[in-house]
Amino acid sequence: MAKELVCSDGLEKLSMRRLAAKLKVKAMSLYNHIENKDHLIDLLLDDVISQITLPQENKNWQEEMLKRAESAHKVFLENAWSLMPLLSRINSGPSMLRYIDRSLACLHRAGFTLSEADQILNYFDSYIYGFTLIELQFPIQTEDYLNTTEKMLPDLSPKDYPAMHQLSLLLLQGNYDGKQNFTLGIQTILKGLEMKLVNERKYNHG
Repeated sequence: MAKELVCSDGLEKLSMRRLAAKLKVKAMSLYNHIENKDHLIDLLLDDVISQITLPQENKNWQEEMLKRAESAHKVFLENAWSLMPLLSRINSGPSMLRYIDRSLACLHRAGFTLSEADQILNYFDSYIYGFTLIELQFPIQTEDYLNTTEKMLPDLSPKDYPAMHQLSLLLLQGNYDGKQNFTLGIQTILKGLEMKLVNERKYNHG
């Protein structure tokens, strides 16, 4: 019920009083189960994280981290309200702790030190959060790319902006759709990490 309120009215308007009214109970009765609004938000955020597929440390680490990333991207798109609170609050619910712990364990088993795994998680999550936020907030819808490009092309002279001019022509000629590929970005990160592991193994056995 609290999630329905957030999705319909936004997190700012969520309150214990409004939730109680929605549940048709007295507001004070909620405090027997929930400490305050902050606690309620923490519970909601932890529920969002619980929907993300966790990586398994005894399987192919690259496939598992890709599944994790794609699952997180999907869950965050479906729960757009959760992104900013997740980025601006300390979240230590059980689902969040499992999410972090399983991810660290997967990377550690792959051959990274725990400190390296921690840094790598930051790379992954920065990409996931950033890509998803841009996807949600970008002012141009995918279906409007062609019209927008046509309007902008006169301002993109081949002399002053040669790369943007050529890219615009590719889009207008149907040789590029302009859509950003989330999975490609994750795969690029994974390839770089695999190369790091391979090079370190060569050095250690050299």
